[in-house]
Amino acid sequence: MLENSLWLRYNPTKTIREVLARLYECSAVEISDDERELYASLKRHLTKKEFRMVMMNEAGLSPEEIGAEVGVIGEELTKAQYKAYRKIRQDKIRLEVRARQAKEMIEESLD
Repeated sequence: MLENSLWLRYNPTKTIREVLARLYECSAVEISDDERELYASLKRHLTKKEFRMVMMNEAGLSPEEIGAEVGVIGEELTKAQYKAYRKIRQDKIRLEVRARQAKEMIEESLD
């Protein structure tokens, strides 16, 4: 798993898979089960600040705590969070986190 990751620092009880399933309004079964791959995918597509904001927001931290950590406050924080979640919902990320599972299903059907 992600033993030393920022994700576990802020979200020790939630998995990235659960969060993505909620955001994409689908079953967790449809999302890849490799947490490292999901973490890398999000990290690749989001800036450091956006990634940290999403992690902290999913952990339930207050906007003041998130703002203090990333250096953005007030309306700017709200806009930045909206932009980060909008990026996560884009098809390129959605397809990437589901692509591995789709490939596995195709390989199984060919066997």
